[in-house]
Amino acid sequence: MDGLYYATIAKNLSNGIGSFWNPHFTATFMPEFHDHPPLAFGIQSIFFTIFGESRYIDKMYSLLTFIIVGYIILLIWNYLGYKNGWFPLFLWITIPLVFWACTNNILENTLSIFVSLSILFYLKSQNSKKYFFILLSGLMLSFGFLTKGFVAFFPWTFPFLLWLLLRRKSVYNMAFDSIGVFITTIIPLILLVLLFPEAKLSIGKYIESQVIHSLKNVTTVDYRFYIVIRLFFELIPAIVLSILIVVWGWSRKVSIYLLKVNYKQALVFFLLGLTGVLPIMISMKQSGFYILTTFPFFALSFGILLNPLVEMIIDRINYQSKGFLIFKFIGYSLFFIGILSSMYFANQIGRDKKIINDTYIITLTIPAGITINILPNMWQDWCLHGYYYRYKNISLDTNLDNKREYFLIQSMNPSDTTALRDYKKVELQTLEYQLYRKK
Repeated sequence: MDGLYYATIAKNLSNGIGSFWNPHFTATFMPEFHDHPPLAFGIQSIFFTIFGESRYIDKMYSLLTFIIVGYIILLIWNYLGYKNGWFPLFLWITIPLVFWACTNNILENTLSIFVSLSILFYLKSQNSKKYFFILLSGLMLSFGFLTKGFVAFFPWTFPFLLWLLLRRKSVYNMAFDSIGVFITTIIPLILLVLLFPEAKLSIGKYIESQVIHSLKNVTTVDYRFYIVIRLFFELIPAIVLSILIVVWGWSRKVSIYLLKVNYKQALVFFLLGLTGVLPIMISMKQSGFYILTTFPFFALSFGILLNPLVEMIIDRINYQSKGFLIFKFIGYSLFFIGILSSMYFANQIGRDKKIINDTYIITLTIPAGITINILPNMWQDWCLHGYYYRYKNISLDTNLDNKREYFLIQSMNPSDTTALRDYKKVELQTLEYQLYRKK
């Protein structure tokens, strides 16, 4: 649902409906959308402007963010001086939420780009163009805030973690770097608020409605440690794979002490990931995808720890052996099966099949951009608002005193007959929803 809303808002922006600092959802539901800062909507609106309004634009944008984050992981890995860049990437995509997010257009997809770039730029600042890369590192976190708010700031801990575990520079240099990243994050945001009244109003509404209100009133989980438990379950595939690698190395007489070679650097990235997870416990509003931005760092952590063992194992592989040829055949087979499966399922609807089917049929019947009536008990069918506005800019109104030209109902009840006495059913081959028009 979240991704549907964000795509709808981005599409609206591309059509001049709403503005960057005052995004619009529908005429009746969140006509001013300030639940999140607007940068991701603005970026995605460019894709709608260039490529049109097909539902595949949502998927294409999500896939592109996935590819970019993967490339940044590879850049960080290479910058650290390691080989086998496929390994952290593989660990990353074994995390279930990663490939779920790849198709669901959530804001964390865009946020992951800025957060990962911030870490990459800070690492680069350690060797050359110090001030320039610190500036870029902080600026990326400014963009991150304008994408999803305060959750973008956890990389502020990175200079301290590097100093704490690796001690490659003095405490004074670490403090200078930390202050530098902090200032170059905050100053652009302060200037934005001071110079642009619309930005000040928009960010203020976001803080009031989403941050303060959520901390005080919104509860989506039963206990604060939900997010930590969710993290553990998301990392289970990577943990199991790591155990299998250790067992395989042990069976091949590879010294397990190789795991100690880079464990401090691995711990830096693991703790960095935790700094993006643990603060979420402040609020009882939690969801698994809130920690999507931390998964690249957990993947890097596991990868760095296991890399000496993986390199040793790879060096011992006999590429002409029967076992490797079978492995290679299975790999190619799975690749082509994946491609064919994607083509086969391309036009099939997974979730909300009845709603989407009926939305397509009904929106072909009624004019774009109008408002139609729905029954009051349908108001909290949140996806319904999203689908009708995403595909044809149709708003849904539960105020039955406003006699709209069309009336949408879901599975007729006897109590609905009074509301529909001035309407006549439009005969359509729908599955669950019926459309009525004024007599």
